Amino acid sequence: MIRHALPLMAALAATQLSGCVAAAIAPLAATGALGTKAVKGKNKPEQPKPQTTPEVTVGQGVSATPPLLAPAPEVPEPAAAAPMVEAAEPQAADDSSYDPYGALAAYVLAQAEAAQPAKVRTSALLDQRSLVAVPKMSPCTDQRGAVLIDLDPGDKAFDLNDPPTPMPGLAQHLRRIRGTGTAVVWIASLPESDAKRLATILKATGLDPLGIDRVMLLHSRETRKQQILDRADDDWCVLAIAGDRKADFDEVFDYLRNADGPVAIALEQFIGAGWFLAPPPIK
Repeated sequence: MIRHALPLMAALAATQLSGCVAAAIAPLAATGALGTKAVKGKNKPEQPKPQTTPEVTVGQGVSATPPLLAPAPEVPEPAAAAPMVEAAEPQAADDSSYDPYGALAAYVLAQAEAAQPAKVRTSALLDQRSLVAVPKMSPCTDQRGAVLIDLDPGDKAFDLNDPPTPMPGLAQHLRRIRGTGTAVVWIASLPESDAKRLATILKATGLDPLGIDRVMLLHSRETRKQQILDRADDDWCVLAIAGDRKADFDEVFDYLRNADGPVAIALEQFIGAGWFLAPPPIK
């Protein structure tokens, strides 16, 4: 009776004891190591041989038995990382440093130096007949070289009653241009009767301090700025034009059906090479 009760007792003990103790009792009961004689105490049960565990060397030659659960090795703290140094971003080009009137003056000076008596010069005004095919510039004859500067802001006429403020640095650029023998010609969508008032403003602002520049305005029967440009093409070899919109160079820009079409693309080649987009010279 006791022989059959022992395994049951061992199983009950396994549910109530810690894992280590219960694990030790269960094999003994299963193999009969806990027999009747051992319980009655008549014969001393044979002691099981202790299980040997391999020795490991710790430190400098000291032997020790490793614990059942060895503590996790300490992980050394990582060394402090060197501070990150962000690479400097490349500086964007400063568009505000671009001087369109300076570029115009440099272009005119280069044209004046390259001019030779036997060389055929080309105007910055379009040959109107070429617009039906491939746009090209008009050829010059023996006219004097000139620079046209448009005074109109946008598509409006220059306001003679607005207090004038000249573009900074423009007077110095115009002096360089005049020094090459090139004429400075001012154009605006004003009636020719306003020429004297406009000349006074140009002199007062210092853009024409000596009053030697030409002014070209609308004749009595003219209604379009293109008519002024056509007259300028007859009188001068126009080396360059400055305006704040492309239609200041030629009215064809006001009539393009497709701003990105082949004609517009063909005309783009003259921007910066005779045509210079620039803020109004007087505000």
